Amino acid sequence: MFDTRWRKTLRDAWGHRARTLLVVLAVALGLIGAGAILDAWALVRVTTQASYVASHPVAATLQITPLDASFLARVRQLPGVAAARLRRTVIATTQGPGERKTIVLHALDDVARPDIGRLQDVQGAWPPNDGEVMIERSSLGYSGATVGAVLPVAVAGQAPVALRVGGLVRDVSVAPGWMDHLVYGFVSLETLSRLGVPSGFDELQITVSDPHPSQQDVRQLAWRIKALAEAEGRRVGRINVPVPGQHIHAAQMDTLMLTQGGFGILTLLVCGCLIVNLVSAMLAGQRRELGIMKAVGASERQLATQILVLAGALGVLAVAVALPVAAWLGRRYGSFQGELLNFPVDSQAIPLWAFAAQAAVGVVLPVLAAAVPVVQACRQSVVAALRGQELSNDAAALRVRHGLQGVPLARPQLLSLHNAFRQRQRCLLTLVALATAGSVFIGANNLRAAVEQSVDRLFVDQHYDIALRMHEPQPASRLIETANAVTGVDAVEAWDGASAGVVRADGTVGNMFDLFAVPPRSRLVTPALQHGRWLRDDDAAGVVIGSGLLKTDPELKVGQSVQLTIDGRQSPLRIVGIVDSGPEPLAYVAPSAFAAWRGHDVASLLLIKAGARDKQGQLDLVQRLRDAFDQQGLVVASSQLLSEERQGIEDHLQMVVSFLGGMGWVMIVVGGMGLASTMSVAVLERQREIGVLRAMGARGRTILGMVQLEGLTMALLGWLMSLPLSVPISVLLARGFAAVMFPVPTSLLPEPGGALRWLALVMTVAVLACAWPARQAMRLSVVRALQYE
Repeated sequence: MFDTRWRKTLRDAWGHRARTLLVVLAVALGLIGAGAILDAWALVRVTTQASYVASHPVAATLQITPLDASFLARVRQLPGVAAARLRRTVIATTQGPGERKTIVLHALDDVARPDIGRLQDVQGAWPPNDGEVMIERSSLGYSGATVGAVLPVAVAGQAPVALRVGGLVRDVSVAPGWMDHLVYGFVSLETLSRLGVPSGFDELQITVSDPHPSQQDVRQLAWRIKALAEAEGRRVGRINVPVPGQHIHAAQMDTLMLTQGGFGILTLLVCGCLIVNLVSAMLAGQRRELGIMKAVGASERQLATQILVLAGALGVLAVAVALPVAAWLGRRYGSFQGELLNFPVDSQAIPLWAFAAQAAVGVVLPVLAAAVPVVQACRQSVVAALRGQELSNDAAALRVRHGLQGVPLARPQLLSLHNAFRQRQRCLLTLVALATAGSVFIGANNLRAAVEQSVDRLFVDQHYDIALRMHEPQPASRLIETANAVTGVDAVEAWDGASAGVVRADGTVGNMFDLFAVPPRSRLVTPALQHGRWLRDDDAAGVVIGSGLLKTDPELKVGQSVQLTIDGRQSPLRIVGIVDSGPEPLAYVAPSAFAAWRGHDVASLLLIKAGARDKQGQLDLVQRLRDAFDQQGLVVASSQLLSEERQGIEDHLQMVVSFLGGMGWVMIVVGGMGLASTMSVAVLERQREIGVLRAMGARGRTILGMVQLEGLTMALLGWLMSLPLSVPISVLLARGFAAVMFPVPTSLLPEPGGALRWLALVMTVAVLACAWPARQAMRLSVVRALQYE
């Protein structure tokens, strides 16, 4: 059935089963890493199109009071409006045992409308019955509630009301509740009335008829609705226009997937290095056979085809192993990303084109990687092939040998060092694989350290522990006096604030952000200045903006005059400084100027420094503060620990870094396999030398030490190469992270802890990778070693 050469090919593959298995594993491992990323990306992309776009996400939300059916009907008739609905949003707290949690309740005028903000995966009766709350799926675990249980809910200033959890629903337009530390719920308007909320809706939501609108187009349409409402005597407050058709976390996830795709390609390249070494090893064992085949008439083309077909067949085996594993990992990782985006991924199938792409890469990669060593081996003359392995006598090799003679080591150790550089191409490929894996590992560590530094820097200027928001603004002196009377309060400041937006040239206003009236000599918040100066007591028209605002309005700069919309009125201000605010868009003004604009001097936000440093002690203080304000007839709308806010930010940021670290581990495994293959080849090629050493009296542990020393030498060189290579990797990661999250410091030096961990890791990998070749070398008998050809 097969001619002689194909039978020989199969016999060679079976005769070197360990090496053949390594090639299959190398290709499979690279495919699993890159394929899992591709599968997850394809799955999330399909889900995004199928779930998010199909949900008809809201294009704009306008806060308007009062709202009624007649105004809604007029809005639906406006050109450009595809659908419109009314909503009321209420911030409340759950009153269950233990920690209080903030719950955001929504009531909709028409819960059955399929053309705007459609909810999915409903479990339970829908719409919610009066006295029930439907919990958004992603926040059920954070809420601590279960379906069918009773959840006490209280609106500020009202007594708690027991609401039955009637079921679950998924809202793909919001970030996961567990990530935002919020509970999202849907109730009827009647249920809100039971909670003490005034009747009626106060938000108008629309979608647009243009399938691909720009954010500015939607903003202009929202402003036409605003003008219509104001013309009818209605009050228009906050207007929110998100990026059309883009999920709130879409930019972060796209960049994350792009970065991971880059690391997937790097993993494939490292696998290519490994395959080159393994094919070289296979050809090293068949060198004399190839020479004999050429001597009896085999052409270079026939020999090359024979080996490359074998490489392609091994690729097919690797594809058979890798595809199901990559699909399983990709589905799990896609589900994890789906949780981060609040999408249901499990019901979607991985597209067939993703499998086809992986299969093509799996077959082509080993053929391409094997092409160079195959061509080199086949082009060897018959004489060179039959002569066998020789020491290189070129100038570079001689310089290395002479240099090693000066190293104060015993002769076996000197021989090990020399052997490490004996095959320079193979040595270089192994070092490239180890250095690439190390650079990714160190780069991920650098990014983790940079993110931690940025978060530390973001919070090091915030010296309070608890933030309390009052239901109604109160005189600052009264709030401070009440808080100071509570045991455990070390310091307190009262701030006021409002929503503000930058007025653009066409009269529209950008997305709203928080504007705080902060004491210029605040002891509890001291933001780090990036440009300009901090506020002064006499800053009647000065504003300090946070760096997060520059993301949407990059043209803002110190000294520039801006028009801000505050409480629906435009106020001319001048930017006097820019402070580091991380990803949060916000701005600060002096309290005196803010009071002058509003016409009264009140505060609605209390910042408190607690004496207790532990979370439970601070939660106990929150309860004492609430009780104290209740006794004074003052209602606390919400409370938050600074540690919870920090945890929420870290949850968003460290997710990216953790996955990059995972990719580094995959590459470390591939690099270790490369080192193992290199040492296997080295032992195979030097069997005669080992036999001579054994004949001269070298003991087994001496041979074992020589192989291990050679491997450790290459590991140390790979570690040294990874240090400079990690610099561009770190810079690229920092810039990519800054593009979608917030700027982090770019380090041109490896983080010492990460570099030392990589050194310990690569040495351990070297010992493990050399264990089997060293054992084989130690067990070689003198006779067998000297008979090897």
